[in-house]
Amino acid sequence: MEIALLTLLLIKHAVADLFLQTLSSGTDKTKYFGNGHRHYAEHGAGTLIICLFFVNPIFALLVSILDYLIHWHVDFCKTHFVKWMKIDHGTASWFRIQTFDQIAHYLTYALIVLLIQQSYV
Repeated sequence: MEIALLTLLLIKHAVADLFLQTLSSGTDKTKYFGNGHRHYAEHGAGTLIICLFFVNPIFALLVSILDYLIHWHVDFCKTHFVKWMKIDHGTASWFRIQTFDQIAHYLTYALIVLLIQQSYV
């Protein structure tokens, strides 16, 4: 069950971060309440849909909100760090920062799996 859930969350992440994000141009993640929330909401909605197959709707909603909130703050902090350090998009430094960004997102999914696993105990 845990492997299936984690696999689906990672696929959702790839779709939301790599595919869906290309469909919306001009996303400004430097604004705390800016238009980046569409991207964060896509992550939360995807997590909700997936988790509905594994837990009750209330718990699925709670972990999807958690995913939304963590994704928002990870991206917001990363964007500000990149801007503060004057790192150009696509450079080696940018990809190194992206590595930590992605690790933070993957750890979010590990946390969600752990929370769901603990809900069965």
